[in-house]
Amino acid sequence: MKSKTMTISTNGEKLWTTKIFYALDHGFIFLIEKTGLTLANVKKDPNISYSIDNNKLDLFVQGTGRVEILGEPKDFVSERGKLLYKVPEDSIFVKHGNVFIARLVPDKIMVTDMRSEMKKFSEEIDLDQLVEKRHPLLKSARAWSFQQSLIAIFVGSMLALRIDLIFFILSVVGVLTAHASFNILNGYFDAKTGNDTFAYLGGSRVFVDKLVHEKSALYLSTALFTLAFAIGIYLVLSAERVIPFLVIGIMAGLLYSLPRIGFKKFALGDAAVFLAWAPGIFLGGYVLQGGIITIPIILVSFSIGLLTVCILHGNNWRDIEDDTKVGVRTVASLIGPINSEYYYFALLWIPYFLILIVYFLAPSYYPLLAVMLTIPFAIKLSQIAVNRKNIKWGMLDRMTARVTLYFGLASIVPFIAVFAAEGMIHIVA
Repeated sequence: MKSKTMTISTNGEKLWTTKIFYALDHGFIFLIEKTGLTLANVKKDPNISYSIDNNKLDLFVQGTGRVEILGEPKDFVSERGKLLYKVPEDSIFVKHGNVFIARLVPDKIMVTDMRSEMKKFSEEIDLDQLVEKRHPLLKSARAWSFQQSLIAIFVGSMLALRIDLIFFILSVVGVLTAHASFNILNGYFDAKTGNDTFAYLGGSRVFVDKLVHEKSALYLSTALFTLAFAIGIYLVLSAERVIPFLVIGIMAGLLYSLPRIGFKKFALGDAAVFLAWAPGIFLGGYVLQGGIITIPIILVSFSIGLLTVCILHGNNWRDIEDDTKVGVRTVASLIGPINSEYYYFALLWIPYFLILIVYFLAPSYYPLLAVMLTIPFAIKLSQIAVNRKNIKWGMLDRMTARVTLYFGLASIVPFIAVFAAEGMIHIVA
C-alpha cells in the first residue's frame, strides 16, 4: 500500500467522513486532532469504514476496522517514527502538540482490481505484514539530497568537454558515498547534542525517532567514508591537480556538524555547504577532467553552490525558533525571519542572473540558458516561501531541492545534446 492518504467514515451510514495521512505499523497509524470532530466521532463509535486513495486507479482498497487512540506522539516512538518517516509533513502537527497517535486495526480488506474487469477479492489480514518495508538505516543517509551532488559533479565534468569515464564514475561514487557518510554523521550529532528533537521538522528523523541503532549507523558512515577516501587517494595519485578541491570538500563535510568545533557551531554552515559544492564538487569534477578554470566556469559553480545553500537555508529558516531554543546558530537565526526571506530569494534568483552573465562572457555556453525554462517553478516556490500558512512551507527545503534539480537537468541535458551533436564532447574510456 504505497499510497499514504486514506478516507475514513462512520461504519454503515456515512454521517461523517475525513481524509488522513497514514503509515503501516500492524495496521494503519495516523494522527488525530485532540479537539477535532473526528476524535469525538471515533470515541462515540470506533468501528469505521475506510478506503485508500490510489492515484493510478488500478487498485481500489477499502474495508472496515476499529480505531484505537494510542496517545501522545512523544510516548509512542516507534509508531511516530514510522508515520513521520512516510509522511514527514505531519511533523508540523506533532510539533504543535495538538494531536494523538491512532491506529486503525482492519478486520476486512477488500481490493477491487480495475485492470481486470472490475474483479473483486478479499485479502487475508496478517497484521505483521502491515508494516513499512523501507529500511530506515538507508534513510539516515538522506538520499533525496544526493541530487545536488550529482548535479554538481555532472555539470562540472560536462563543461570540461573531455570526459574520462573511469575518472567520472569514480568521482560520482566517491562524492555520493562521502555525502551519505556526512549526512549520517550530521543526523547523529544533531540528535546527540539535542539540536534535533522528536518535534523537529527536518532531518532524517531516524535517530530522534529511534528507528535505527546508533552503532549500525556509525558503522555504515565509517564504511562509506572509507570507500570515498580510498577513491580520493586513487584520484589524487592519478591527477594531483584535484588535491585542493578534494581537501576543501572533505574538510567542509567533516567539520560541518562536529560538536564544539563544527561550522554549524559558529553559524558557518552556509559557507561550508557553498565551499563543498562550488569549489569542492563542481570545480573538483571540472579540473579532474582536465578543464581550465575561467571566470564563466567560476560563475556556473557559484550558481550551483548558491542553490545548494538555498536548500539548507530553507531548512534553517523554517527552524529558527527550534534552533534558537537549543542554542544552534545559523545565518537564518542571526538575521531573523524577515531578512531570512530576502536571503532566501537572493539564493534562489541570483543563479539565474549568473547564467545570463556566463552567456554574455562566453556565448558558446548558450545551451545553459535552458535553465530559464525553470523560472515558472522558481516563481511557484517563491509564492510558497512568502506564505507561511501554506502547509508546504514546512517542506521548503525539499521543495527547493526539487526546483534546483530541475535547474540542474535544464543545464545538463541541452548542453550535452548540443555539444555532442557538434562533436565537441570527447569521451575517453
